[in-house]
Amino acid sequence: MQKNSIAPDGREFVLPTKEESILEKEKINQITEQQRKLGRKIVAVQGLGFVGCVMAVVIADAEDKHGNPIYFVHGHQRASVRSYWKVPVINTGEPPVRSSDKEVPELFTRCIKEKKNFRATWHNYAYELADIVVVDIQLDATKPYFGEAEKGYCDLSAFRDGMRNLGRFIRPDCLILVETTVPPGTCERVVKPIIEEEFTKRGIDIKKNPPLIAHSYERVMPGANYVRSIRNFWRVYSGINEKSKTLAKEFLTDILDVENYPLTELENTNASELAKVMENSYRATNIALTLEWAKFAEKIGVNIFKVREAIRKRKGTHDNMLRPSLGVGGYCLTKDPVLANWSMKAIFDIDDTLDVAIRSVNINDTMPLHTIELIKSEYPELEDVKIAVLGISYLEDLGDTRHSPSYTLVRILNEQWAIVKAHDPYVLYWKEMENVKVHKKLKPTVHNADVIVFAVGHTEYKNIEPEDLINMCETKPLIIDCSNFISDEKIKKYLELGCKVKCVGKGHINSLVA
Repeated sequence: MQKNSIAPDGREFVLPTKEESILEKEKINQITEQQRKLGRKIVAVQGLGFVGCVMAVVIADAEDKHGNPIYFVHGHQRASVRSYWKVPVINTGEPPVRSSDKEVPELFTRCIKEKKNFRATWHNYAYELADIVVVDIQLDATKPYFGEAEKGYCDLSAFRDGMRNLGRFIRPDCLILVETTVPPGTCERVVKPIIEEEFTKRGIDIKKNPPLIAHSYERVMPGANYVRSIRNFWRVYSGINEKSKTLAKEFLTDILDVENYPLTELENTNASELAKVMENSYRATNIALTLEWAKFAEKIGVNIFKVREAIRKRKGTHDNMLRPSLGVGGYCLTKDPVLANWSMKAIFDIDDTLDVAIRSVNINDTMPLHTIELIKSEYPELEDVKIAVLGISYLEDLGDTRHSPSYTLVRILNEQWAIVKAHDPYVLYWKEMENVKVHKKLKPTVHNADVIVFAVGHTEYKNIEPEDLINMCETKPLIIDCSNFISDEKIKKYLELGCKVKCVGKGHINSLVA
């Protein structure tokens, strides 16, 4: 029986047959020949997830000084039940991700339907024809015990398989540009040996044709500035040899705004890989610090957000202080310190640990417990308490639920027998919690609620007027604000309407009562 791949919106797509695979190879070859006649280089993007799919259209949208596309892009996604649906969806001109950035669907329409220089495929033949392969496949860290990130590790098996697949197909002069965030040492000690081994099996002389491997990590911020965070941002890069560095620089210069956001070349890929995980470890530590002070502020009647803004006025040294919240989510801050810590022993055989970074991950992973403490200050026993959680993505105005702190919040509330309803305007299906329905209408979500948690700062939630929310509830719920999503004026209105309000980092609420 033929298996289907199901998109988040419920559409089903039949996985390709052997006959369709033959036709697809012919189509790839035909398209590539046509594009080469137009003078365009061929790029294959390996992995069409949150980074890869938008990176692919940014590459396809790049133009020369005459306004002509520089590249044709084959976006490659494996024909698996889990993710094959992205291929037919993308080829209709529709992005496989949901975002508040209006430029995302515009780019897909322009590159798929108008320029016709981007196409998704599942066929490995695309790699045989590529001049450049951009690697955007997922590489996660596993944290087997909640709140014990020091025991985390990285399973490189799927990543190794992806690299081996490239080694079997790419030409010797093809540049592999790794964008995936990887543990330090990966390009030199994992990717390079695999490609050399596969080249040797194919009879390629690796002394005359050494693999061309570079690393330039993405700094993607899904949300309102999704596309700009790729195109208009400072990039760091390096390569395992000089030719790799040169080719990477040429490619990045073609597709990014390097005039306003100059490239930074580091001495080797170890340095480039270290830069990414250190950068995100710094941010994770920054956030962990603010949570400690937020709890302090709550106890002494201080609004930590006003304090934070006062400190941030000192530009150049303190203006990057981050904020406390429900917790830390997404694909970077939750795992990058773990990747670095694991690599010390597993890749470099160094007997040491990154104590501060790992401690920060533990604080951030367990941060949702503080929101539960706020709820329990009014409802010590959570059994049968009706709780509406507004927002399950990890970031405002985005539909990405990867490592969302709402997962931890809802999981623990369910374990304590609370009655939880979840709402998110950007999430169609919560794959990490398949048993939890994501409501699309706000009123049935909050109706009769004892507690309403503003978990994520989606614009829709920030625009809710207290009177409207209470009318939908038909109760006087406890309001929980996880990160300054509700202004003091609205807090006053909730209090006047008979609600109690608790906020992460806001110890001054009692002073708002007239």
